[in-house]
Amino acid sequence: MKKKLSILAVLVGASLNAQAAQNPFFKITEVGQGYATGISADNSVLAVKPKNDAGNFFSTTPFSDFLVDRFRFEQDCILSGDVCDAFWEDNANFGFDWRRDFLDATSQRDSIGVSGSETDGLAVAMGPESGTYVGYKASKNAVNNLANSRTAFAVIDSGNQVALEGNYKVNSTNVLSSATSVAQVSGSQYLITGTAATGKNRKVDTDEYKDCFNGDDDNFGDYRYCPGTDTQAAFWLVDNGAVSLFQPGSYYDNDSNMVQTASAAQAVKLKDGSWVAVGYSATDEEVSEHSLDLATYWTLDLASKSTGATTAIPLSEGKPDDSDASLRGSWASGVNANGYVIGNQRFGTNKGQNRPTEMFVFNLNSPSSNASVPLKDKPINGANSEAAAINDHNMVVGWRDSRHQTQPVTGGTNRMQEAFLLSAANGNNWYLNDLICGLNDAGSKSCSQNGVYYHIAYASGISPDGTIAATAFRYANESDLNNRINASVVSIKLSPDSTNYEGVPANRVVSNPPVVNQTGQDGDEGGGGGSLFWLTLLGLPFAWLRRRG
Repeated sequence: MKKKLSILAVLVGASLNAQAAQNPFFKITEVGQGYATGISADNSVLAVKPKNDAGNFFSTTPFSDFLVDRFRFEQDCILSGDVCDAFWEDNANFGFDWRRDFLDATSQRDSIGVSGSETDGLAVAMGPESGTYVGYKASKNAVNNLANSRTAFAVIDSGNQVALEGNYKVNSTNVLSSATSVAQVSGSQYLITGTAATGKNRKVDTDEYKDCFNGDDDNFGDYRYCPGTDTQAAFWLVDNGAVSLFQPGSYYDNDSNMVQTASAAQAVKLKDGSWVAVGYSATDEEVSEHSLDLATYWTLDLASKSTGATTAIPLSEGKPDDSDASLRGSWASGVNANGYVIGNQRFGTNKGQNRPTEMFVFNLNSPSSNASVPLKDKPINGANSEAAAINDHNMVVGWRDSRHQTQPVTGGTNRMQEAFLLSAANGNNWYLNDLICGLNDAGSKSCSQNGVYYHIAYASGISPDGTIAATAFRYANESDLNNRINASVVSIKLSPDSTNYEGVPANRVVSNPPVVNQTGQDGDEGGGGGSLFWLTLLGLPFAWLRRRG
């Protein structure tokens, strides 16, 4: 009898051990070296590989493009004067090379997943399938012998590029347009969002345009006025190669004495059948004759090719203001069919010794209620977070300060980032690094995938079924991961084992926090997400702030 019981105990124990094994919630597939920027509805990942690291100069994401996302760069270099100089002076791969390439119309980014560069056509956003995407092309000295201009384009179902120009032209040449998203309306008709120059106030021969695009002998330009000429949100309807452009009749606030900018980030068909777009628009506040930006939305009438009024998204911090308000700017970055809008607010004043960007969630079904800020001051006062994309299951992806980053950063280095997943409906959120580990037969954590280790820094896109496009730092072994050394930047696809999810069960979360190396700082992760360890080696002082521009 005892022998039978012993055998039974062994069998029960083996059964328990077998049940302890568990696959990761997300399976990682590498797409290529570079930074993921988005994903199509059929789960094809789009990424870019930057030639120059302008992101660190502007203390922002390394794959951002300042013509599309001007609001990210208006803040200028906010590090110490010596650090700004180190980025800007003859320093390979940083601000100097980035600026020279722009002035010379030399491609700075190449597409991954969709081949192309800035000069032959760089894809920046995907549509329903991999053969439908939008982007821009750069051409040298296209307007009045100034720096390169950029023109939006669309490719539908693997067809030819269709140019998406604005109404404002000089010598029959498009001044500036850029696309940000594409959605199918019906059949062969697609709606593309973006921005296009208007020429209403600031012309291309004014000082503001020259400061941004043409530069001068001392510092090759003043980025704070980019794009230097007025832009307005733009909507293009494309049908079998035919293009129709329509734009809002006014900004959120009109003032003819300053540069005004606006852009639409995404448009979607709501469940009631109406169309809405989100983005940002000029406010009546200004800095050096340039408007600040406010998160906004527009209703769209595709039949009449018109928009409703530019409407502000209510934020508890108020509107960006150069005097007594705390925000430097805000923008909406995505919207879903349920009416959830995601976006970000960027502070212009210190908060917890940081000038953070905080992600927000706004519900179009409650238009008078302030947007919520679910990651506000988590885990510390002044923590950063940025929302990038949302799907119709209300799942949001983006990035936030790595959970161990508690050091002050004003005048210092950038904080390391971790990608997140968040429910817009209830605010529940997860670090993606906690969703890529499994359990072995003994119930022990196993975080290796594809024979290597990953730290997921930026999540930039999420498809309808919950597949995520992200940027990760790849390490050959766990020791390198723990010490943050010898990393390669790779774009990845995260495929869930349970599609169409609206949350992650608690038993699927396997804690996988970043490990701080012995110095208490992060090592070099190849740029972008990590603190800039080489600045420490330079022994540069951080006591004095310097603003470029």
